[in-house]
Amino acid sequence: MRKNMGKLAMILGLAVGLTACGSGQSAQPSSGAASGGQAAAGGNQPVEIRLGGGFSSEEPLWLMQVNPELTPHQGKSYTLNITQFRANADRLNAYQANQIDIASIGQGATLVAASQGIPLKVIASVIKETPGKGFNTPFMALKDSGINSMADVKGKVIGIPDFKSPTDMWARAAIRSAGMDPDKDVKYAIIPIPSMAEAVKSKKIDIGMFPQPFGATALKAGEFKEVFNAKTGVQADEDFLSMFVNPEFLKNNGQAVKDFLSDYVAALKYYNENGTEARKLLIEKQKVKADPEIYINLTDNNRSTDGKVDPEGWKAVQDILLQEKWLDKPVDLNTIIDMSYLPQ
Repeated sequence: MRKNMGKLAMILGLAVGLTACGSGQSAQPSSGAASGGQAAAGGNQPVEIRLGGGFSSEEPLWLMQVNPELTPHQGKSYTLNITQFRANADRLNAYQANQIDIASIGQGATLVAASQGIPLKVIASVIKETPGKGFNTPFMALKDSGINSMADVKGKVIGIPDFKSPTDMWARAAIRSAGMDPDKDVKYAIIPIPSMAEAVKSKKIDIGMFPQPFGATALKAGEFKEVFNAKTGVQADEDFLSMFVNPEFLKNNGQAVKDFLSDYVAALKYYNENGTEARKLLIEKQKVKADPEIYINLTDNNRSTDGKVDPEGWKAVQDILLQEKWLDKPVDLNTIIDMSYLPQ
């Protein structure tokens, strides 16, 4: 199950219609424009930025689509074409196929990709997992399952959306923190996030991972209880979703990327300061399909205030990936993290 990830395409599968969160247009990625080129001859037309994202936790990016007033550069120096993908591997495959220019992707997957020689530059943070601050993603079981503590996890099946992802790392680190072997004492199953609750209730898995708004929805149902969470075994402040860009695209379209990030930080700032109103708008525009009462009032994860990633957190996560042997050797973080395109 845990073979070498030499080819990230091997982790594809279980592509389903994900409709609970971030369910706006999921157009197929464009492959007509070369990644390194301008959108039109002479560069007089806006540069198309093809961004591959996911289905949860990317509210500032979705706000850029539904509230263009937040993005004064959009439509002028750049246009934004967002395609949503089920998991990290899908986005990496599209990136390597030159179908997207920027990817919003898990921190661990970014480090694994960089270690395998995939060219990329990390340019911004999307969402964090910070110990004791904001929502910490829970792994939950049914209340009547008999799973009441980490001691009860041994021999159980844990549902995660992807291998060698932040969620996989969280589960494995929590198992290790309880003195167990994550390769021998538990089993894992790949379950799409919107299907996680049903997988637990049908006993396909014993414990599932529930990011927002799925965590709030599951807790309101009254059938679930937290067994551990993302910070049980990983005490670092993680940029668990960040954005990286194709270096060639960055080289050829630096100003467009700067303008995009300026607009992104404006949307991020608006979301941080007006979360309830922002989520209400995403519901009204049908960008998110979730129970409005739960989604609008949920407790969100911590987010960067300025879009910057935390290099110390990246080092801590890399140390964990080295321990897990997901990386053969450290990645030089100075060569892949570039925050110079963010507003200064």
